[in-house]
Amino acid sequence: MKITAMKNFSGRKLLAICLVSTSLIGCSKSAEQTKTDNSAANNSESSTPVSVTQANGANEVTMMVGSDITFPPFEYMENNQPKGFDIDIMDAILAENGTKPNYIDTRFSNLIPGLDGKKFDAIISGLYITPERLQKVDMIPYFKTYEALLVRTEGDFKPKTRDELCGKSVATQKGAIYPLQIQQFSKESCESKGKPAITIKEFETSPQAIQALLSSAVDAQYDDVGVAKEAVKKLNNRVMISSTDKFIPILGGIAVRKGDTETYNKINEGLSKIKASGKYDQLMKQYDLVAPTDEESKAATSKS
Repeated sequence: MKITAMKNFSGRKLLAICLVSTSLIGCSKSAEQTKTDNSAANNSESSTPVSVTQANGANEVTMMVGSDITFPPFEYMENNQPKGFDIDIMDAILAENGTKPNYIDTRFSNLIPGLDGKKFDAIISGLYITPERLQKVDMIPYFKTYEALLVRTEGDFKPKTRDELCGKSVATQKGAIYPLQIQQFSKESCESKGKPAITIKEFETSPQAIQALLSSAVDAQYDDVGVAKEAVKKLNNRVMISSTDKFIPILGGIAVRKGDTETYNKINEGLSKIKASGKYDQLMKQYDLVAPTDEESKAATSKS
């Protein structure tokens, strides 16, 4: 099986992707602005992320929140402001206890290391709950999802199941669980049956993976179904969801550092309050997402 990690695009190439993919993500930020924000995050390691600032004569509590703001509909930039489901729900959660989020745009593969290094207090970024991640962070479930395959609408390749990916190249996001899932598909559905392996091409962001698909650099893209639906809509059906499999249903969670009960309780209590008020259900409906049951949430975060 061949896995290719695509290197970070330069500022000029990122700008080019923005111009091509504006209809998809409203492009996150200018290359220079993204560089500035990431630099600020990288330099904040020695500081205490939760801060109290003076605003209009009153103390304002701010929570530093890490997010890869290139993942619509979960998070993206619009008019130089973070937008999306994760932004709306985190704003609502923290508003319940008088805290203002400060979002730090960080590439997905650097989010958990950044949290561990105290560059931020929490992560909200469509982050799936897995046993491996639960060894590093504590997580609060807040949505349920599954993965889908995107292909070019005008192309001939329209795979419905994992078995049809043998010998094909698939784009996906670096640092996410997706490459490991595709490796599993390749071993079980292809290599064990004497078929050619799936070639995995990893990209720093989901929009870069979609751009590779549009340019025919890959045969398909494997991504969250919510992201796939948004891509179909924003790209005016230039791409389509071909898969009928739901692949691996999974829960997404907000991550905090291991043992940080203060931050965990603040977020968990805020989430409970917006569920009680109806705000949570409103956001789930607005973004066409699914809420996990209490039983699913307990099972997903169980240490056993």
